[in-house]
Amino acid sequence: MSNRKLRIGIHGFGRIGRSVFRIIHERGTADVVAINDLNPDTGNMAYLLRHDSIHGRFRGKVTAEEETLIVDDRRIRVTHLPHMTDVDWQGLGVDVLVDATSSKASILGAEAQRAVAEFYVKTHAVYGLDDIRTLMFGFNEDQFDPQIHKRLSTSICDAVALCPIMGLLEKTHGVKSGFLTTLHPWLADQQLMDVNANPGHLADDLQSHYALGRSAINNLIPKSTSALRAAAVLLPGIDDRLASLSYRVPTNIVSSAVLQVTLGQVTTRAAIIDLFRQAEATQDWPVITSSAEPRVSLDHAGTAFSASIDERWTAVQNGRDLRLMYWYDNEWGYSSRVVDAIALIARRRGH
Repeated sequence: MSNRKLRIGIHGFGRIGRSVFRIIHERGTADVVAINDLNPDTGNMAYLLRHDSIHGRFRGKVTAEEETLIVDDRRIRVTHLPHMTDVDWQGLGVDVLVDATSSKASILGAEAQRAVAEFYVKTHAVYGLDDIRTLMFGFNEDQFDPQIHKRLSTSICDAVALCPIMGLLEKTHGVKSGFLTTLHPWLADQQLMDVNANPGHLADDLQSHYALGRSAINNLIPKSTSALRAAAVLLPGIDDRLASLSYRVPTNIVSSAVLQVTLGQVTTRAAIIDLFRQAEATQDWPVITSSAEPRVSLDHAGTAFSASIDERWTAVQNGRDLRLMYWYDNEWGYSSRVVDAIALIARRRGH
């Protein structure tokens, strides 16, 4: 057994990359030793880490030199290379490489992963690659084997919140059909004012990408969502039994969702509330929590749970038609599971 902390590299120092860094720094259970980001200004990277309009000031001292971030008394190597494989991660002693970008093109193949670090963690859903294991806390973390599972995906925030809930309902009651509606804060690729639509990954979805060119601060913008497709990686066929819709909403943090399903077994509102309270009481990781206290979105900012069920809106009609409403911090909650993945690797490897 080694007492050495795992050494972490981060590729992409945007919203998720910086959140992952902050959580690692607060927990103190791993060491970030290298960061690669396209931003050529290391001083600006330090500034964005030091000051955050959502998460507040960084809890520590952050300064910069030409190719180095200095956090408290630790020096972290910074590069600005266009491709992840251009960085000498292995030479920098990286054990776990966190790819904190949404780019599908950056997904490492098995040979490349072995060349850069022992473990590779992609902070996005990965489809059609059987040798990348989707790790979902509250669903399959007990099956993780560090000798076999070297390439991991931590999926997307919507699926991280949905899968533990759906997995529990499937196991206890069965789910026949249903509908998922998510409300997601604006993202960096949206605009303050109406602009020409940039189709990006929604090029084949005109009803979404035209609307996403509209002002993010003035509109509720209905759009498609990949939540069910991402969830189907672990729950095959869920995207056939459930339909989905999403809104981009004019807020900067915390998502919400309404899940309406028809169950296979008769139940009651009290039984469903008790089911999730028992799950919370027995879980090993901070995945699900429940509350009946009247709360709004910002009350859940900075929450590490994957999903916070709002019991005020739990309802059962005719014994089988269930409605659940839940909240999740789409940055901090999601990034907490990424850091939990690092903790799980350390735990299973004896660090």
